[in-house]
Amino acid sequence: MSELSEVGIVLVVDALELRRAGITSLVDQWAQAIGLHTVGISPDEMAAHSPHGGKVRLVILSIGGSSLREGALQNWAKSARDLFPETPRAILSDRTEAEEAIAAAQIGKQAFLSTSMEPEIARQALTFILGGGTFFPREALLHQHASAARAANGHAHDHRTETDGLTRRQIEVLERLRLGRSNKHIARDLDMQESTVKVHVRQIMRKLGASNRTQAALLSTAVPNTPPAQNGAPSGAVAPALAAGDRIAAEQNGGGASAAGSRPITL
Repeated sequence: MSELSEVGIVLVVDALELRRAGITSLVDQWAQAIGLHTVGISPDEMAAHSPHGGKVRLVILSIGGSSLREGALQNWAKSARDLFPETPRAILSDRTEAEEAIAAAQIGKQAFLSTSMEPEIARQALTFILGGGTFFPREALLHQHASAARAANGHAHDHRTETDGLTRRQIEVLERLRLGRSNKHIARDLDMQESTVKVHVRQIMRKLGASNRTQAALLSTAVPNTPPAQNGAPSGAVAPALAAGDRIAAEQNGGGASAAGSRPITL
């Protein structure tokens, strides 16, 4: 067995050969520094690498300017999920719309990275994803919160949303997750124990099929008639964790602590 076969692999998947070569070269500078090897492949070659899934440490799906809302790309992304179910998977896109990041979360990706990111931020993001973290543009969370507010004002009580199945208390907790509030702040807002908030967050994640609280906020839609947050924070407020910094909301998997505690952080 060759020495290379023992090295962990980062897969860069891109349909265009020249673009794939450039991204693979750039990623490999980061990968080699942490003892990994980068391999660039076309989407058709993913299945051939699946038997080596244990050695594949990260899958980066490079889609250029195409939209994840296109059926063909969704099928491609879902194939990556099925072939590498236990491997962190990230979307690398030329697009910056919040809807694209939300689409990535909805098809089970752990991250949405834009080619407009600064290289150092991208390297930090890749390291965080490799460790099981989740990265999405903060604009996606803010967009989702604004969409939820509009839907809550414009729909009747019997309109089905992805919050169906949540209890009233869980809906109140979910609204505050969208604002980036920590478990401690949510407990204070809703006059409950922090341990109870943690139970609600786990149940919300389970019911929405989310792997962490950031993904739960992205996957959920309208929250009907949720009261504004307490302690002077209006329902449209943005927590400092999302307002500070510039582009990326990041959170460790498991719905618990991130590098900044229990709420998303920005880099």
